[in-house]
Amino acid sequence: MKNASEIWELSIPYIKEKVSETGFNTVFEKLKPEYIEDDIFYLSTTNKLYKDMFVGIYDDIAKMAILEVTGNTYDIEVTIGGVVDKPKQQTQYKTVEFEGSISLNPKFTFENFIVGSNSEFAFAAAYSITQGSVRDDYNPLFLYGGSGLGKTHLLHAIGNEIVKNDKDRTILYVSAETFMNEFVNSIKNETNTEFRNKFRNVDVLLIDDIQFLAGKEGTQVEFFHTFNELINKNKQIVIASDRPPKDIAQLDDRLRTRFSSRFMIDIQPPDFETRLAILHSKVTDDYSGEISDEIFNLIAQQIKTNIRELEGAIKTIIAYSDVSKKEIDYETANDILKRYFVDTQKRKITAEYIIKAVEKYFNLSEDTIIGTRRDKSYAVPRQYAMYIAKELTNASYLKLAQDFKKDHTTVMHNIKKVAQAMQDDLKIYNTVNDLIKNIKNED
Repeated sequence: MKNASEIWELSIPYIKEKVSETGFNTVFEKLKPEYIEDDIFYLSTTNKLYKDMFVGIYDDIAKMAILEVTGNTYDIEVTIGGVVDKPKQQTQYKTVEFEGSISLNPKFTFENFIVGSNSEFAFAAAYSITQGSVRDDYNPLFLYGGSGLGKTHLLHAIGNEIVKNDKDRTILYVSAETFMNEFVNSIKNETNTEFRNKFRNVDVLLIDDIQFLAGKEGTQVEFFHTFNELINKNKQIVIASDRPPKDIAQLDDRLRTRFSSRFMIDIQPPDFETRLAILHSKVTDDYSGEISDEIFNLIAQQIKTNIRELEGAIKTIIAYSDVSKKEIDYETANDILKRYFVDTQKRKITAEYIIKAVEKYFNLSEDTIIGTRRDKSYAVPRQYAMYIAKELTNASYLKLAQDFKKDHTTVMHNIKKVAQAMQDDLKIYNTVNDLIKNIKNED
């Protein structure tokens, strides 16, 4: 097995693809790999500023990079000068421990979850299943929404609340990716019985990022049987995903049906007032300075769709204040947002902008998309552009018909066709999502 330094060196090219040059030079150049212990990858840095910026902005990117290199999921701990802080004594929850598992995080509770109009239904449902016996109409509970909206927080909060009320119940929080890795290892090591005992003898299964199972046929079959056994035993299952079951490409129809059979809740991006409340909640008593309402408003206006980035932004501004020993003014805060949070620099996405981006992606000449040629090499990008325009803009079908110079029924048909193709073909799904990612991240 490679050591921490070797893994980190191999991870750097992936990281550079995902972060700006400024972000890499400012943060990653200041990080040093130390060692790996108990599924924790230890990095060190020289200043709390760099640690706070990494944790607030880049932690997930680094985890994905290490996963790409090793095939394993690690938590990342950043130390100052290589000194590991001793963790505070915590309640010993009765959680299932096995290679690659992720235990409950006691920091994620219902008490510190900021509830807004975007999440109040999900919060209420999540809390309700922790009170008393398992309810058939809430089992499984399926939570879905974009990245950084609080799904993982709610999964941990459910587990923490249940063990607080009944420490004899066995809780397992695990990502779908870890489930797959453990399943593959059980086949390789001929430990199928042990694997199944670990997953099928729990009282509550909390499984995150279920969309990761897309296209993994063998793992889907195994999870299908695990799911059925737990449900038949009247055990609680809570599932989180970045999209609803109907939109998960190459998902076994039996799983899609079961995921959709009970309670599904969409968690939307927080509104302005909720974003402000989240920002205020992240300013701890340890910070002696003051942050003006003007700066809180600036962050809440600039970062609209991701709670994790909201937290990263306010922590980064506080870190700058701590290092500089002065309060951060509006101009400095605005500069920090522009430099480290790409969402603040995105242009308005319109159908016209999407058309140009799709033409560039497929190396097509200008105005090809809105032309009349029906060759597959032109028709398919046109269909993709229509689908993406419907996803990323608020335009009606009639407005899109005008933008694409087509009949609105043609636009509707093409959008429906792409949506179905994305479910049936993982390659199409990846292509469309790659396009969407490029369009959203383009300056």
